[in-house]
Amino acid sequence: MVKLVGLKPFKDLKSVDTYELLALDKKRAQSEGVSVKENFPKFLPGNNGTGVLLVHGFTASPYEMSLLADYLNEKGYSVYLARIAGHGSTPKNLNVLTYNDWYESLKYGYFVLKKNCKKLVIIGQSMGALLAIDVAILNGADKVVMLSPALGIKDFGFKLIPLIKNFKEYVINEEFDENLSKYYYPVRPVKGLYQLYLLIEYTWKSVNQESVPIYVILSEYDNLIDTKKVKLFYKKIKTKEKKIDLIKQKSIKHILTLDDNPLRGEIFEKIEMWIREG
Repeated sequence: MVKLVGLKPFKDLKSVDTYELLALDKKRAQSEGVSVKENFPKFLPGNNGTGVLLVHGFTASPYEMSLLADYLNEKGYSVYLARIAGHGSTPKNLNVLTYNDWYESLKYGYFVLKKNCKKLVIIGQSMGALLAIDVAILNGADKVVMLSPALGIKDFGFKLIPLIKNFKEYVINEEFDENLSKYYYPVRPVKGLYQLYLLIEYTWKSVNQESVPIYVILSEYDNLIDTKKVKLFYKKIKTKEKKIDLIKQKSIKHILTLDDNPLRGEIFEKIEMWIREG
């Protein structure tokens, strides 16, 4: 049995100025060595009263959610592109941070939107979907969208991470695309994978807590995620409103928000429509 660290509600930062919060978030990114513009957190003010916090996945960066950010902002939403601690810089950072650090790094964007918007929606992809539901349960949100939530990993080797974390520093990222090398890590830090392992365990414990409305979107042909685990989580989660869309096109795999997904536009439309309803 692994010992899980309990996440706690964020310290209240509503009294801090919007752009001071953004500056603090950017300063934290700089301190970790972030240098690529698209890998910094970003705030896009809107005018319809609803804010959307976007949370990327493991070894990714805010770039992963940038097309969705632009789409929603054009529709009038205030959008905050979060950068999870340890990401968008150098892989070694993920070997010294914890899932609590990842969670805490979302507080800046959360309070920027709470200060400026009447409603708050959190959208996370893969690992980011787990952080999204955890933030919502502990701090409050109006809705959560979970894209390809990493609630179970297909690779059998992932189960061995607790055993090998002290003997191996990195494993190859088989999904790495050289064309996106500025925004994704070419390797997966093993101690970082262990923190993902713990985050998955922690998030499953929240399945029995009362949740906000959730919308799950995933591909039946996801090459990384155990879709049976996602369906089980969806079935068990306690909420007054939930919806799930299963993509049955073989060419659609794990990441749903990038250019190479031919259904990206349709998915974005469905997300916006669900946010707008109710």
